Amino acid sequence: MTGRSARGRWERVKAARRHARVVLGADDTPGLFEGKPISKAATPYVEPEAPPQNRPSEGIGVLTLDEAAARLGVSRSQLEAMIAAGKIMALPTGFTRTIPTREVERLSH
Repeated sequence: MTGRSARGRWERVKAARRHARVVLGADDTPGLFEGKPISKAATPYVEPEAPPQNRPSEGIGVLTLDEAAARLGVSRSQLEAMIAAGKIMALPTGFTRTIPTREVERLSH
């Protein structure tokens, strides 16, 4: 169990995001469920591509409530009210919920 340090909170956020990717069927981690070890072979350096300008949240998959509220320009309590009203789909992950980025994009357009 992680403590209340900033690193512990970040580890829980990363674990929640991994869980959400698995739930959404978007987890592409090699060897995660096959029982095979992940190979440690060295990979050549590849220059990263610039992210598309019209979809900045494509690589994340899910957002915390605070991140989603900031992107939508609403407070966290307003976002929680929208979730309770059924206007936004939220994924329960541990003690908190995460919002798929497609939901934030749907409401921001």
